[in-house]
Amino acid sequence: MTGWRALTDDEIIELATGLRSLDWSWQLQDVPAIAARFDWQVLMARADWVMLDCGFGLSSGAVTGRDGVAESIELMVADSASGDATGRAMLRDAFVRMTEAITGALGEPTARMPGEAAEIRWAFPEATLRLKNLSLAHTVQLTYQTNASLAALDRSIEFERQGLI
Repeated sequence: MTGWRALTDDEIIELATGLRSLDWSWQLQDVPAIAARFDWQVLMARADWVMLDCGFGLSSGAVTGRDGVAESIELMVADSASGDATGRAMLRDAFVRMTEAITGALGEPTARMPGEAAEIRWAFPEATLRLKNLSLAHTVQLTYQTNASLAALDRSIEFERQGLI
């Protein structure tokens, strides 16, 4: 794929360490200041989410939350790839390379979840950094999510896996 782009090692390290060091209110009203710090463009804001262009186009980033309080910052860190073998290989290679770069900067991950939608996590006291290979969406995403909302998400996934919902 000509022109396909993913963040470089230096860029993903800068983003991951920047998210990790964020000291903010987690109030959605404060997202424009965070966006300015990272050079993202706010495209649209609603009560419980803010749509961003984080460098990969329309809706390549979002801050989502509840009752005006942010729960996660979700950012594409690679262009959308084709769904063929070449595109999947490019995503897998970018995901592995980014995992190694972030690990070098932040230390060993606290969780590795292999599979079709592989995910690597680095947990911290208040929030967790998640690198995800979103093969169905044909991209790689970096998410910084509060531990409380991540625990709720993990519970709902487990309930669904068990057929309880």
